[in-house]
Parts: sequence; C-alpha cells; structure tokens
Amino acid sequence: MTARARTRPISAATCPGDRLTARDGEVLRLLVEHQVLTVGQLAVALFPDVRKCRARVAMLRALGLVETFRPPLQRGTSQAHCVATARTATLLSDQDSGGPRVRRNLAGGATAIALRPDLGHLRGVNEVFCQLLGHARRTATTALETWRSERSTTRALGSRLRPDGFGRWRDGEAWCEFFLEYDTGTEPHARLLTKLVGYAELAESAGAACPVLFWLPNAQREAHLHRRLADTRPRVPVATTFGDPARTNPAGPIWRPAWPVATDRLPLAALGSSAAQHLDIPQNPHILL
Repeated sequence: MTARARTRPISAATCPGDRLTARDGEVLRLLVEHQVLTVGQLAVALFPDVRKCRARVAMLRALGLVETFRPPLQRGTSQAHCVATARTATLLSDQDSGGPRVRRNLAGGATAIALRPDLGHLRGVNEVFCQLLGHARRTATTALETWRSERSTTRALGSRLRPDGFGRWRDGEAWCEFFLEYDTGTEPHARLLTKLVGYAELAESAGAACPVLFWLPNAQREAHLHRRLADTRPRVPVATTFGDPARTNPAGPIWRPAWPVATDRLPLAALGSSAAQHLDIPQNPHILL
C-alpha cells in the first residue's frame, strides 16, 4: 500500500485536492474502479478501525466526492454503501488523465447502484478482494498486486468473457494470478461449466495458467460442482471455496483444486505454481493483464 500522508486542515478556501490524504485517494480510486464498497469493506482494506473509516467517509461526503446509501433490509439496518461522485471524476481525471473513462464509470451515481438487481453479487465480489487487501495490510510478506473489476478485465481481454474480477496475489516468492467467479447459487451448474470453455480458450491462446476460482455459497454446492468437474475434466485449472467472504481469509488454505494435489486445500498463493505444474507450462504473468 502507498504511504499515508498527514491530513491537511479542511478549509472552505481550498480545493478538494488540498484536503485529501494519500489514503483518501486510495478510497476514491477503489470506488471509481469497483463502483460500490461498504464502509466495512473500506475499513478492512485501508483503515485500522471502522471508526476512522466512517470519519473519512463523512469528510469525503461533505466535500461532494462520495455519496452513501443504505439498501433496505427486512430486519435491522444495512451498512452504508459508498459510491464516488462526478466531482471525483474531475479530481481524478486532473491527476490521472483518465477523464472520459472515469466519468463513464460514474454514470448514474448512487441511485443507479442502489437499484441494481445484482448489488449483493457485486458486494460479494468486492468483499473477497477487500479481505485480501486487509490481509496484505497486516502481513508484510503479502500483496494484492493487481485487482481489476469486471469492466476493466473484460475491456482488457476484448472477449465475451466477463469474469467477476481478476487478481494477482503474492505471498513471498509464491504468487497466483486468478479469475474470480462469485456464485450466489442462482445459476445452474451447467451455466458455470459453460463459462470454462471460454476460459480454456483464453488460457491456451495466451499460454497462461491462471486458475478460475469459484466462490460458492455453501459446502453442498461446492461438492456438487466438483462432481460435475470430475465428469467434464475442464481444460483450465479450477479451484473452489465456499462461505461468507467477510468471515473467511481468501489468502488462506481454503481453496480446493479440481486437479490432483497432495492436500485437499491450498493457500491462494500456492495455486499459481500448482496450476502451472498441472498444465505442464511455465508460470508466467498473463500477457493481457
């Protein structure tokens, strides 16, 4: 993670860029790239505690850089969900020369995000990666070196594939690039298996060993998927896990490969070399990502 800058005094006479810390910039860039993050996710990824996160989000909201909303729940109160505003697009485009793309990413604002029927799915995808960021913040040997959203991954691949995300995770010398498929249990297994055809074609054309990681809602669905994988023998490495990512460490030994390994579950970083050995190819970074 980048070094933290000391917060400058907030003054009505200064522009927003004069009031922001390096960590505020990270918050805004994450929101632009990944559309919506809860206060809890931002706290896990970037802050020592949720109280400090709430205070910074409140400051960013006061500056007109962040909008927040709370989706309705049948019981209790949901977490505040954070979305970057059009003013953030202006600020980041001035700094990063990404103006038109940034503004397209922010079209619709918080209202459009709040009304998305797949909001829970998007929140789950982002939870996996935020947990990795949090683990890296606490563990010196680890790093989430790359985190691409569905939109930027699809744009980079230039294909019909729409992964939920792409990441590169490192733990010491071990590293793994992966595509994430976050499954909420609404799609039939046949649909999940169909996706693997496109991944296999991409892997073969790129000479890459990126495993496809399925995050599943429960152990029963995982066991069923592995039975189907054993019957179909996919041409691309596949590994699975299940449960609530907010209560699980995605970096840990929770991943069950669908290829032969010595142990039932592997840590995330170990999947990279294991998948390459399974395919009998070198472990190289993906040429498109």
